Amino acid sequence: MTNLIDRHNSEPESTDMTITAPFIDFAVPGTIHVPARGRLALKLRKGQKMTITDVKGQQVMDMIAAMVDDPNERLSCMFSRVSSGKWDLNEGYTVYSTKCTPMLNVLHDDNGTHNMTGGYCSQWSNAIRYGTGKTFTCHDNLVGDWEELGLDVEKISPDMCISLFMNIAHHADGTMQIQEPTTKPGDRITFEAQEDLYIGLSNCPEEHNPCNAFHVTEMDVTIE
Repeated sequence: MTNLIDRHNSEPESTDMTITAPFIDFAVPGTIHVPARGRLALKLRKGQKMTITDVKGQQVMDMIAAMVDDPNERLSCMFSRVSSGKWDLNEGYTVYSTKCTPMLNVLHDDNGTHNMTGGYCSQWSNAIRYGTGKTFTCHDNLVGDWEELGLDVEKISPDMCISLFMNIAHHADGTMQIQEPTTKPGDRITFEAQEDLYIGLSNCPEEHNPCNAFHVTEMDVTIE
């Protein structure tokens, strides 16, 4: 596979905390290197496969999606759980839209631990949880993705976001806890597009909790 992007980024000096990777219109076969805190916007044709590889292990990638024919029809974690009858995404799982249309099938999954409850880190959630000022966030990255694709950023919602490789423990007393990912270097998940899709990816920049084991690293995205 051809490496289309291979770039590392340092902390920016400006207040613009979004790190970008070039937009690809209907993805061509190849491997895209997404740096730590980076993002990627692309379009998948029906039948194309997309593999996300955790290069160094213990890294989360947030993913949102919408239909090319009707971007108002978006990925839905809730309807995916209801339609599949499964709480967790794993090999053989189908990801559904807000109209319960199949969007993505999981062909391969090395790890099997993902967050299907929806949501992403944002300036607001970081401020209320950690008292932070301006930080890198998945929401900002996903907004950048949607802007590159020419889509309405106000339509981005927590329910349309799957946090791949994110490890959240749900306890018997009703509490939940973000824990370090269990992925090893090279662990991957492969999706097959069931429709033409817009895809937004954020290589999660969160370092205020164990989401990425307090050390964000690069990811690879391979299109076939």
